[in-house]
Amino acid sequence: MDSKLNYSYFRKMAVATSLLTAALLANPAHAVNWTEVGDAGDLLSTAQEPMGNGPLRNIYGTISTNADVDLYRIFISDPTSFSASVTSTSGNFDSVLALFNGGGYGVYANDDARLGDRNAGLPAGSFLGPQAPGWYYLAVFGLDTTPTSGNGFTPDHYIGPEVSAPFTQIIGASGPGGASPLTGWAPVDPADVVSINEEYRLRLSGTTVSAVPEPETYAMLLAGLGLIGAMVRRRSGFMG
Repeated sequence: MDSKLNYSYFRKMAVATSLLTAALLANPAHAVNWTEVGDAGDLLSTAQEPMGNGPLRNIYGTISTNADVDLYRIFISDPTSFSASVTSTSGNFDSVLALFNGGGYGVYANDDARLGDRNAGLPAGSFLGPQAPGWYYLAVFGLDTTPTSGNGFTPDHYIGPEVSAPFTQIIGASGPGGASPLTGWAPVDPADVVSINEEYRLRLSGTTVSAVPEPETYAMLLAGLGLIGAMVRRRSGFMG
């Protein structure tokens, strides 16, 4: 009798375990392409966080004016392979990329990835790059603005240093305001603000996004857990 009960018990446990496994595998991780929702904010508190399940490969967005800044909160899972590059649809957008750590402190930035290239890039393996996994903030913006810290926007608050041609340098947070976290961006004079409406593509490596289970996945998990609980209770009754 006990052997039959044991066989039935373990068979049902196997079914329950299969349900749980199926639930976990229902949404396998794939490369994620994220499109900016509305307008990504420009401060730590308003940064947009891409969602999905798997490695984050691309972010698609739009820079509306030369005063616009898009800031994304990303999780760098492999700092040794992390890289980011931006391309624009027309090539007229002279972009800048800057990475900040989870506390808002500048990590590294770039204006032109290559000589004569107006697209910015943050290379993997740079000694200035991220050194540990964790949350970071990635900003894409134009040359007419610059990140600042503290309670001002003048050059003595600039997080990055002054750079000169050929603008291909990979720079760190060695400006006057580099010892403090990001609090704002040097404003563009309203008279100098022009429309750009430039669509861009951010290519990323070494980043991931957290899984967001679908409702049916939760249902499968609950069903599996419920079946396991029922089997345990029934088994306890036999044992008693």
